[in-house]
Amino acid sequence: MTPYVNRDRAVRSVVVGLVLSALTACGKKEDQAATQGANGAVIPSATTGQPTALQVSEVRVGKKVDANKQISDQADNFSPKDTIYASVHTTGAAQNAQIVGRFTFQDGQVVDERTESISPTGDAYTEFHIAKPSGWPAGKYTVHILVNGKEVQTKDFTVK
Repeated sequence: MTPYVNRDRAVRSVVVGLVLSALTACGKKEDQAATQGANGAVIPSATTGQPTALQVSEVRVGKKVDANKQISDQADNFSPKDTIYASVHTTGAAQNAQIVGRFTFQDGQVVDERTESISPTGDAYTEFHIAKPSGWPAGKYTVHILVNGKEVQTKDFTVK
């Protein structure tokens, strides 16, 4: 054999070894395919477009909501006969997440609770409201927001 043939075999062996090492280090083929772009470049997981888990980003209360279920007349103080709205802004994605709006009086008594099933794929708003034609007793109230049974945020307001 000539020195060139031995060198070619050595180079091939090194290349095969490197390729096998790289494949082993990268993990399963299924995982690799999920993060590989059309041109074969690996895309970092932060930019794969995978949805993030559902999170409550903000809770607002007010006297009115718009067609998008967002508060259009924000307030923290209400009259006894006002309808009180809570708008819950969520981000992320979920399938059939249970979001609860629980309104409590200052003594802890639950005055209303409602559950909505939501399946957002990004920013979304969920609206809860309470109304009492005879009027709410004056005092401090809190709306508790729960997602899948876990309290994630609260918002206080007052009826004067």
